[in-house]
Amino acid sequence: MSKDTRSEVLGCFHGVTAEIVHHRIWNEPSNALLLYLPEPQRTLSGLQGYRKASVVANCHIPQPLWMKLHDPECDWRGYFRQILKSNSLGCNLSLDNATMLSTGVTMEHLAWSEATDGELWAMAFVTAGVEGNALRVGVDTGRHHNPVGTINTIVFSCAELTQAALAASFITITEAKVVALEDMGIKSAYTPSLQATGTGTDQIVTVSGKTAKCTYVSGHTKIGALMARAVTAATKEAIAKRRKVLYS
Repeated sequence: MSKDTRSEVLGCFHGVTAEIVHHRIWNEPSNALLLYLPEPQRTLSGLQGYRKASVVANCHIPQPLWMKLHDPECDWRGYFRQILKSNSLGCNLSLDNATMLSTGVTMEHLAWSEATDGELWAMAFVTAGVEGNALRVGVDTGRHHNPVGTINTIVFSCAELTQAALAASFITITEAKVVALEDMGIKSAYTPSLQATGTGTDQIVTVSGKTAKCTYVSGHTKIGALMARAVTAATKEAIAKRRKVLYS
């Protein structure tokens, strides 16, 4: 770990160790959330699709570098490799066994929540920037405002999810996110009279667990309901934390 890098372990949750790595990217201060799995698990990501991973990462891209996201000369894969190598646990991580997300939201605004029912549990880790890019999907024109926002949602549960259940979880998670936006009164940045349903760049990662196999995770199921409760609570907290910093 370089002198410009330091780490902060948030805790261990059902075997998943959560760490925030503070570092510099192209001379800009930044940070990333690394979620280390106790063993490789199947994941589904809206960015990378279906893969087995040992770590899930949510990487902050600081505002001065936002335009570089579309610069073909910038080696973002190299940057993500640098983040993985910065882990403090000595893990042998690479892009081949990682599921990666990126966002303009700093991990200082990260929120997480757990919902339980007996031995069943689900957890959500969320960063949420809605101040410039919130929209009502299918209604608003997809053009960027400044600053750009993103809601990134990472969900773990005890349940072993089939590939179909991983895909179906995206429905439950998205519906839970919309509930949070409604409860928080988040309006579209494009049409302020309308309720926002998300931002134009939201992403989800769902991680399969290790207990009883689930093929269905809708709101009619216990595990689906737990996922939804965790996502709604974490999303609301993430929005509140960011609002407090931006508008205080």
